[in-house]
Amino acid sequence: MRWPVVLAAVLGAGLSPGCISRGVDIVPFLAPTATATREDLVARVNAWEEIWTLVLRVDLQFETVEETEKGKGRQYRTANGRLLLGRPSSIRLNIEAPVLSADIAEMASDGERFQLLIHPPEYRALIMGSNSASYQAEKAKLEQDPELGKAGPLLNIRPQHFTRAFLPAVIDSGTDAFVHEEQITERDLRPGAKKDAEVRKSYYVLTAVRRGAGSPHAQFWFDRMGEIALVRQRVFDPKGYLVTDIRYDGFLPASAAAGHPLPARVRIERPYDDYALVVTVREDGIQVNRELPENAFVLEVPPEWREGLRRIDLDEKTKS
Repeated sequence: MRWPVVLAAVLGAGLSPGCISRGVDIVPFLAPTATATREDLVARVNAWEEIWTLVLRVDLQFETVEETEKGKGRQYRTANGRLLLGRPSSIRLNIEAPVLSADIAEMASDGERFQLLIHPPEYRALIMGSNSASYQAEKAKLEQDPELGKAGPLLNIRPQHFTRAFLPAVIDSGTDAFVHEEQITERDLRPGAKKDAEVRKSYYVLTAVRRGAGSPHAQFWFDRMGEIALVRQRVFDPKGYLVTDIRYDGFLPASAAAGHPLPARVRIERPYDDYALVVTVREDGIQVNRELPENAFVLEVPPEWREGLRRIDLDEKTKS
């Protein structure tokens, strides 16, 4: 005898069904329509290795956290950008004001060191440092600077924060990977869904752990509705802290990027750097695996700026 029948017999003998139970609203579960093996998911991640250089035109929108406990932040106007990426971790980003087409900032990294050149004359500066360092105390001091504080989120963002979003690290022989399912309650985006309606969905989560490490270095989330699609990437530091949370919203047509998967919209959250960044990729101007010159990832300061330019080496400030 099934459990509901037993329960009804014990508690509701001689009573109508309405006396022993009542209808309740629950969050509907969308049964997954696609399946994949661990090997399939690893292959999908490693397919990104086919992209070794990438040139993109993008729109950028920054958000900063101002009062974490109150849930308050600030959203900045969308800016235009040109993004150059080279595997494994080289990057160059030029940011322009959307209306005036004037340069706001340039960022670059060769994988080891980064440079941030802030253009506007009132707080012009060249900030340098190491990719592997956090500089929490140094950044706090820069934000208190009456001039540099006007640069807003540019003081927190680092060029290497982009690389994992567009050039994910491959899962090689030195990495263990395992898969589990996560069921998440989220907003119902199906056509005709009621406002604020929710559904529960199933995701594959592929966790990558470097051998000998005590915590994962990355997680890849795949939607199981329709076809298997990468929708999220989470990056952890060696201590197991979540340092980057990347969400992908749709992918461009394969024809736009020479047959390679490229996200149409990416949201990069850096919880310990108090900012988020939304990157929208334009279909025009995409170049995949183009040969880039050696100086593509090195900033050149205009000669006329060199005399009065503020140079801030965060490694030197840390030593002092």
